[in-house]
Amino acid sequence: MTPAALNRALTEIRRAVPAVSGLQVGERGQVVGRYYGANITSAFQPWRAPAGGEVVAIEAYARSHSKQGDGLSPWHLFADNAVDSDLVTLDRLCRTVHTLNYLAVADGDRPLVLNVDARLLDAVPERHGEFFGKILHLLGIPAGRIVIEIRTVHQFDLSRLRRILASYRKNGFAVAVNAENTLHARSLAELLAPDILMLDARGYAPDDLRRQAGALAGRGPKLAVKRVETTAAAEAVAATGADWVQGFFFDHPSALSAAAPLAAEAIAP
Repeated sequence: MTPAALNRALTEIRRAVPAVSGLQVGERGQVVGRYYGANITSAFQPWRAPAGGEVVAIEAYARSHSKQGDGLSPWHLFADNAVDSDLVTLDRLCRTVHTLNYLAVADGDRPLVLNVDARLLDAVPERHGEFFGKILHLLGIPAGRIVIEIRTVHQFDLSRLRRILASYRKNGFAVAVNAENTLHARSLAELLAPDILMLDARGYAPDDLRRQAGALAGRGPKLAVKRVETTAAAEAVAATGADWVQGFFFDHPSALSAAAPLAAEAIAP
């Protein structure tokens, strides 16, 4: 997206969606949102194909710059003291900022993964995804290009979580859920039928990770393995048939330019 197109998009959102306020273009060309004295912007980390290393998706993380410090997650700054309505406002602002930056630095040509905290799911009782769908419509982005990642699922009654995922799907989004282990992942796959299952590599020795991921790969949902930080873990995941992999072994989140990691040559673990 050119700077002129980005400014037009900002103008349209300000006009059509006044509930999302405080948007501006920062000094480095990224869109910034203003929230309670902090500037909120985006850091991006690619998801890659385990075997070839090509970028298959990009995940956005919110970063804030305030008197409390730079580069912090705004959720750490505000979540403990904010009421639910304030967190919903922050979440909508972050998603809008991420989507605009995704267009600016990644041209919107790969799926964008946006995570949603459990507290936000509690704060919005129904019609999940409707508000964000309006933003995407204004920007001309198909909702199917967005993956909504549900970070915490163990505290939810599964029937309610199934309704939440159904609402996101009704509004056109793909959905991902995080699994704690193979047994949990199989239960989630059967009961929720997400588009993507995410497994955390931390806490597993390479052989255990190979077994855990291997038991899940090719069983329905795509399998994405996160927080891969060592050569041994990367090799273990590559041997399982997993679909996506992410972690510091491949890339660190970048707040300055998401274009650099996206344009990097393929990495072979």
